[in-house]
Amino acid sequence: MKTKTRWYILSGLLVLLLITGILLMGRDVTVTVDGQTSVLHTRALTVGGALRRMGITLTQTDQVDPPAATWLSRTTAIKLDRSRPVTVWVDPMGTHVEFESAAKTPRDVLLLLGITAIEDDSFKLNGSPIQIDDTLPAGVSVLLQYKPVVTIDLSGTAKKQSIQSAAETLGQALWESGVHLRGGDSLSLPFTQALDQNEAVKFAQAVPLAISVDGKTIQANSAAKTVGEALAANGISLQNLDYSTPVEDSPLPKDGKITVVRVKLLVLDEQQVIPYTVEYNYDSSLSTATKIVTRAGKSGLSNVRVVVRYENGTEKSRETESKVVLQEAVNEQVTTGTQTANPTVPPGSIGTIDTGNGVYGYYLTMSVHATSYSPCNSGSTCMDYTASGAPVTQGVIAVTTAWYRILKGYKIYVPGYGIATVEDTGGGIPGENWIDLGYTDEEYIPWSKWVTVYFLSPTPTNFTGSLP
Repeated sequence: MKTKTRWYILSGLLVLLLITGILLMGRDVTVTVDGQTSVLHTRALTVGGALRRMGITLTQTDQVDPPAATWLSRTTAIKLDRSRPVTVWVDPMGTHVEFESAAKTPRDVLLLLGITAIEDDSFKLNGSPIQIDDTLPAGVSVLLQYKPVVTIDLSGTAKKQSIQSAAETLGQALWESGVHLRGGDSLSLPFTQALDQNEAVKFAQAVPLAISVDGKTIQANSAAKTVGEALAANGISLQNLDYSTPVEDSPLPKDGKITVVRVKLLVLDEQQVIPYTVEYNYDSSLSTATKIVTRAGKSGLSNVRVVVRYENGTEKSRETESKVVLQEAVNEQVTTGTQTANPTVPPGSIGTIDTGNGVYGYYLTMSVHATSYSPCNSGSTCMDYTASGAPVTQGVIAVTTAWYRILKGYKIYVPGYGIATVEDTGGGIPGENWIDLGYTDEEYIPWSKWVTVYFLSPTPTNFTGSLP
């Protein structure tokens, strides 16, 4: 071997020995493992070798910088993020994925699953909210809950709006977006509706109401469509015959006033006296001053069932439901004489009439509609006296005011009733000639028929030949 060649080989061996010596020399390396930093003095040749000297076995999912094959002669610092168990719960599907990863942020974890998250999405680490780029803890298991935003199209407000939210419920999403509901406002979906998809929501703003019910006024707000719905929403129910104004199926009134009327029916059983009447028999053999009671009268008794309607405690009506006669009335029978001396027929009479109590002259005869009355059968109240001051009894007649001015104190013969004096006034029957025959309550006999009557002489001083 030539001397020159030997020299080259010897020089190369010296250089190699020098390099090997340098490489095998101990060195200080800064190593950060899962955020914990320490200084390592090592004679390892590579990053991976240095970590093995520390008792760390790398896995495929660990993240080491620089790579494990890097010569330590080229770096003085090693950073290792070891993988740990990661569970990702993806809402709203409710599915979860488990894997090993050293990803540092929620964004990085989701990218491993092919999910591109945005800042408005919702993230929870072990149940506590975090942001998309917050650092996940190293070296411990991670449970990451992820919920993407959904779109809520809200109509019915002053301006239609679209809300992006990752809230768990509709109510929470609206609150976070500044849409605050007042009492009585309504939504087309429940306030607690879970947000697992895009939703179209209609909002109805409540109007103030004043509901009068059970003696008090309730101030309320309601977005109901009808009065009935508003009452139900405020815990007010209509029972049986109860009603409201406006009625239940009406829209809410513009003035906001609703009145609830409580209706109560009360059934009463009342006993009423049935008055007896007096029946007259005439005897021409007896004088007119003679009256003989041949059968005493006796009042009857009936049971009347009355239905009384009350509205909010005030009586509104009474209706007779049934009437049962418990004891029939017995009419009184009276025999009276008709024997009398015939009076002298006054001048001016146009004829005479046998009244059964004698023959009388008359100056006018007319067909009239005859009715009858007594003190307590004359209207809403009992009237014991006539317009002239005489008591109401058989033998008095009421006529219209126009006739009364002419006939007051004069007599009229009514077949089937007898002779009576004009003592009283009444309303009459429009368009008809009319008289009203008086009775006592005990002797009352109802009349309503046409009869020809005789106006007995003498002729009234202001009679002109006809009656108005």
